[in-house]
Amino acid sequence: MSDHRKTLYLIDGSALVYRAFFAFIRNPLINSKGENTSATFGFVNSLLKIIREEDPEYLAIVFDTPEPTFRHERYPEYKSTRAKMPEELVAQLPRVRQAIEALNVPIIELPGYEADDVIGTLAKQAAAKGFEVWCVTGDKDYFQLVDERIRIYYPKRAGDEAERLGPEEVREKFGVLPERVIDKLALMGDSSDNIPGIPGIGPKTADQLLAQFGSLENILKHADDIKSAATRRKVVENADKALLSRELVTIRTDVPLDITLEQLRRGPIDLEATKKLFLELEFNTLLRQLMPENGEAAAGAMTSEQDYRTVADLAELRAVMAELGKADEIVVDTETTSLDAMRAKLVGVSLTDRPGRGWYIPLAHSSEPARNLPMDEALSLLRKLLQNRRIRKVGQNLKYDIEVLHHYDIDIDPVSFDTMLASYVLDPSARQHSLDMLAIKHLNYTMQPISELIGKGKKQKSFAVVPVDQATRYAVEDVDITCRLKELLAPRLEEAGVAELYRDIELPLVKVLASMEEAGVRVDDLYLQELSDRMEKRLGELQEQIFELAGGEFNINSTQQLSHVLFDKLKLPVGRKTAKKTGYSTDVGVLEELAHLHPLPQLILDYRQLTKLK
Repeated sequence: MSDHRKTLYLIDGSALVYRAFFAFIRNPLINSKGENTSATFGFVNSLLKIIREEDPEYLAIVFDTPEPTFRHERYPEYKSTRAKMPEELVAQLPRVRQAIEALNVPIIELPGYEADDVIGTLAKQAAAKGFEVWCVTGDKDYFQLVDERIRIYYPKRAGDEAERLGPEEVREKFGVLPERVIDKLALMGDSSDNIPGIPGIGPKTADQLLAQFGSLENILKHADDIKSAATRRKVVENADKALLSRELVTIRTDVPLDITLEQLRRGPIDLEATKKLFLELEFNTLLRQLMPENGEAAAGAMTSEQDYRTVADLAELRAVMAELGKADEIVVDTETTSLDAMRAKLVGVSLTDRPGRGWYIPLAHSSEPARNLPMDEALSLLRKLLQNRRIRKVGQNLKYDIEVLHHYDIDIDPVSFDTMLASYVLDPSARQHSLDMLAIKHLNYTMQPISELIGKGKKQKSFAVVPVDQATRYAVEDVDITCRLKELLAPRLEEAGVAELYRDIELPLVKVLASMEEAGVRVDDLYLQELSDRMEKRLGELQEQIFELAGGEFNINSTQQLSHVLFDKLKLPVGRKTAKKTGYSTDVGVLEELAHLHPLPQLILDYRQLTKLK
């Protein structure tokens, strides 16, 4: 793609919405409010991928309209076999539009014309003016538009590269070059659009005919020269259907559009509107992807400079402790080797008393042992600060830090504010209250992901191997953002009328829950073993009674064998068939109904319940 050539991406909106919806049909995305967001998420994910990776100068999304088109007037049966749009998808269309508008992408619709025709017209207009045009679609009808300036961009599943089709790729994929696509579609028809074509002629025969005669016009003109008698008869008898089909599959490129190409120039994303919508829909992953695209806007929320320092030695630590000891409130955060507080080892501690600055105290970095402060002396100084009851302590998920520091004989006291807890009290329906999400939501700021430092999955490393300077940047950012969030969230608790709930009930429970988790739950294994033995004995008694009533032994846990006993041997009334059609249902509901007619079903219920308990 030459650098000077303008690029225009035209998205077939209706096709992309359908594709997104059915991609999640087996596992639909449902947010905490019960709203199906599958189509919206899939559509927006694809759109953001194009914006992020292709960076198009010009971009538009074109939708079909409900009004009949000239094709319906010409052929009333056109698309008549298509299933009605699922209600779950219809309900998401307003959300899709909201997202497109927030992302500041033009939407084009024209009653009486399909998206294909609008895209075809815009593509030809742009190509004539030197644009490089990409039609974003998986519809083979668009193959007819492809030339040196107009190409197909076909999105694939997440993680896969999009397919890009020029003239040669169309020939490889569809068997003919773009200029013969209309003729091939006219011959073979299209069942999805209810286009008849010539009955009995499929892709292979269509290719053979076009290879021999060159065009549909020549095929019809020289039908008598077709070697196969059966094919010859089909062509002769259905010439009118072929001509009608060619008319129906031809994409119009002369649609009267009241829009200029310059109106399709891509503008900046409306960050606030997008953020608000994505938070409402719970598109947290997409929101994180979006924020780097708006680095300047994000940075604007961080008005003060970031003065993040590494404590170099005990002398500097004493000076830092003395300075923080004058504060009324400080923010604390620990960096450790594990997310499990019971197993985590301390690697470092970060502290601040105001936004924009903070210190990191390295204690156990295996990457640079020489930069670690002596553990015992450092902890002794930390203990005096963190247990000074005059100084209030703030954190994000402080319960974790409390539990970790308890292993080192340090008690964070008093706990005055927890930003994660405040977020939960303000918005209990939200699925995430992590620090990075709160930073995006309230500060328009994207934090450094921990995965950049330690990786993720099976290849994840310990924080102890992170170089100290990188650890300082990450760790002090945590306390800096927490400090800023505290200033924002504290007054909002008052405004929302939940300050008392937060202060008197939720916050005191932080230390209570930490103590409970540390103490654990005592298990009397001897009693549980005795209970298990008693259950085993009772199960044996139930089994004997069941076999006696059934007239013989069988596998009680086999629904097929139980079905045979109940309905074939005992002749009890049959209920519904099972989903897999392996017999009649023997679920709880059926057995409860049958228990009024025979003692065996109740014994089966007792047996199942006791088996689960054991």
